[in-house]
Amino acid sequence: MGFEMEQTDQLILDTAQRLFADHCGADVVNATENGTEPTRLLNAIFEAGLPLAWVPEAAGGVGGSLALGFNLIRKAAGFALAAPLAETMVANRVLAESGLEMEASWTVLVFDGGPLPTLADGKITGLVENAPVYPGVARLVVPVSDQGIIRIATFVPDTLEIEHRESLAGESRARIQLNKASPLELSPVVDGMSEHGLMQFCALVRACQIAGAMEKMNELTVAYVKERQQFGRALGKFQAIQHKVADSAGESALANAAVEQAVRELSEHPRPFSGSADSLLSVATAKVVASEAAGTVSRLAHQCHGAMGFSYEYPLQQYSRRIWSWREEYGSEFYWSERIGLAVAEELKHSAPGQNDGRVWEIVSR
Repeated sequence: MGFEMEQTDQLILDTAQRLFADHCGADVVNATENGTEPTRLLNAIFEAGLPLAWVPEAAGGVGGSLALGFNLIRKAAGFALAAPLAETMVANRVLAESGLEMEASWTVLVFDGGPLPTLADGKITGLVENAPVYPGVARLVVPVSDQGIIRIATFVPDTLEIEHRESLAGESRARIQLNKASPLELSPVVDGMSEHGLMQFCALVRACQIAGAMEKMNELTVAYVKERQQFGRALGKFQAIQHKVADSAGESALANAAVEQAVRELSEHPRPFSGSADSLLSVATAKVVASEAAGTVSRLAHQCHGAMGFSYEYPLQQYSRRIWSWREEYGSEFYWSERIGLAVAEELKHSAPGQNDGRVWEIVSR
């Protein structure tokens, strides 16, 4: 999969590809899950300026397009990147949209799709159940509701009540309680940002990650069935295995197409966090298709690998656990399927009487 990008964007992506290949092998991912900080990888990512890929040049960033950022996130997922690059990219873009300054540190967006913390008398109260807070993160970016409008608050992790957890993939997550907390910084009202917009954007990030990880799973599967011998010939020579590989590739390609379409549509909007109705259907479709494919691709990949696929030393499990986790975050396929149905029903309600024949297909396929 590849989104349409400018030449400068492609150079950045090529640099990232080499960086990930050099510093994020399967052994690094496993060691990180066991508590060893990937210092060389983290330093290399910052030196390359990747966390600022989505930040405009005027705000001190790289000024990359939305397509670059999503392609970078997809590429990172193909290495099971042992760093919160996607989360920091999103947080920095939110800071840029809010007018707050960025720092040369790991920064994450404290948002899981649940109700936003609320602002009253300069204090912030709320609960975020599943925030992507990693060890070493120096700054937390928290969208808050000020009587229904969005402002951005920042915190130092030590000032909040944080219960650290892990996702199914071994990635760091946290339950964060804000009890009349005083923010380090508080932005003015952020025009063009809504709770629905944040949810859509983050859901597309996860869909993109799923698509990138599934591509890698297919690569691993094809290589394995070519090399592994059974009954005197390669596994890939058996028709049943060929069918599984083909079905897995088809599911992955379908997810890639849905994600590409959503990125194209979101890129046309000057404010990507607005939650525009124009992008809802494409983003929802991308998350639904990618999440459904996650179950099928992981099942087929593990069937083709047999017991080897569950081995801790073999990298397949790093990707299957991640896509199982990502499919549930920022709305499962069931959540987004409901959003699609409600959006279609709303459009049909405003159609002229007797003019709904064929309208459902017209709405969902435009």
